[in-house]
Amino acid sequence: MTHHPIVAVYGSARIGTDDPRFAAARALGGALAQAGLTVATGGYQGVMAAISRGAHDAGGEVIGYTVSSWDGLPANEWVTREVDSADLFERLRLFSKADLMIALDGGIGTLTEVAVSWNLLQVGSSAQPLLMVGDEWAELVDFVARRLVVAPEDLALVRTLPSGTSPSTIVAEARALIGRRLGLGGPWESARPALR
Repeated sequence: MTHHPIVAVYGSARIGTDDPRFAAARALGGALAQAGLTVATGGYQGVMAAISRGAHDAGGEVIGYTVSSWDGLPANEWVTREVDSADLFERLRLFSKADLMIALDGGIGTLTEVAVSWNLLQVGSSAQPLLMVGDEWAELVDFVARRLVVAPEDLALVRTLPSGTSPSTIVAEARALIGRRLGLGGPWESARPALR
């Protein structure tokens, strides 16, 4: 059985379907699935629904890491496998087991996920790469470099891409990071043919 790496995608639940960022996330979800990657999100609305919908429509597997204590919120309709967590901390542990973590547009929740993922990388509890897409994340890394107590190697643990980066470029970077993590000597390649 071919292993399909899991790409965990973080993003805001507050972005509506008429927001251009929703369309961009949906396109990325489709591109990740087309590349043979399994997609995992928090399973709810906004960016999470956009990624889920894109991946689902492209025939990919979509994992939703939901949290039962959050007023019984339902997973979005494009989740193919829901994994419920008792609380935020259990959910973050599930995310940390993915093969790659990608942060898109978000708020406090996304910032929390980024900070925890980055810290796990820093202390060696995680080997999963963290890719942050958007100018706001480059500004965050710059702020961390200038104002917090960090070493150059801490900053080197994360990778940023600018806002407006195409889904194909993000997927190419994802494949390269996963390949490096798995020790393949090159980008990870799916064994299955691309979906049409």
